[in-house]
Amino acid sequence: MTPASAINRALSSLKPGDTYTLPDGDILGNIVLPRGLSGSKGKFITIRGGKDTRIIATDKSKAAIGGGGIKWLRFVGFTMVGGLNGAQASQNGKEYDPAKMIEQIYFVRLTAIDPVDDGIKANGGTEVHVHSCTVVGGRDQGIDFLGIDRGGIRLCDVSGSPTGIVTKGGCRRIAILRNTIHGCKDGLHIGERTSPQWQAPWTSYSAESIDVRGNDISVTGNPVVASQALGINALAVAGANRLTTTKRARGQMAPVVEVNG
Repeated sequence: MTPASAINRALSSLKPGDTYTLPDGDILGNIVLPRGLSGSKGKFITIRGGKDTRIIATDKSKAAIGGGGIKWLRFVGFTMVGGLNGAQASQNGKEYDPAKMIEQIYFVRLTAIDPVDDGIKANGGTEVHVHSCTVVGGRDQGIDFLGIDRGGIRLCDVSGSPTGIVTKGGCRRIAILRNTIHGCKDGLHIGERTSPQWQAPWTSYSAESIDVRGNDISVTGNPVVASQALGINALAVAGANRLTTTKRARGQMAPVVEVNG
């Protein structure tokens, strides 16, 4: 078992283009990325798992692995257990200052198990992509995008969360494609009520231009909720996805529920 403190020290020396391979087996503790850790265009910093790497978070007030203001980073192929969130990338502060926002973040083939809140969380930035990830459990959202401009959530499997996937707080130009959401209360929230200080400045809507196709959503509540969302055609969304509710009687609920337009 490797202590996370040793990894935190090693990460502080990473430079654009570097790949850091996490130790094999279990890592005990939370991995805290240096504030503003950044690759550069064409030179990603990659943090990848070794053989059966698991980050076992010991601090429930922090993500199992995460950092603020990070840019041009890829996280590939490891498991996170516990933590406030599993993997998290967040802007520094809430001003939507380009220097403090996240940019070009890729979460690929990660597994988040039983976080306190969210499995994968990203807020305040541009170009965030979640691909082929698995989230199990949590008391909030499986995958949570807040104030993200451009990005995608593709081929993920989310179960056991109150809501599977959420895009809110001014998210726009996000592709949500071919995901599976099951064993949750609600499936997908396109837009959601957000505190004003977290609303992205590029739109007055909670969600705008969200492309939702090819998802298989089977939940006990609402498969899709669109709230304060621009450009959502309920019939088109219902026709482009497999949407089922397993609890309520058929005919009592529309597959896509629109709230506040």
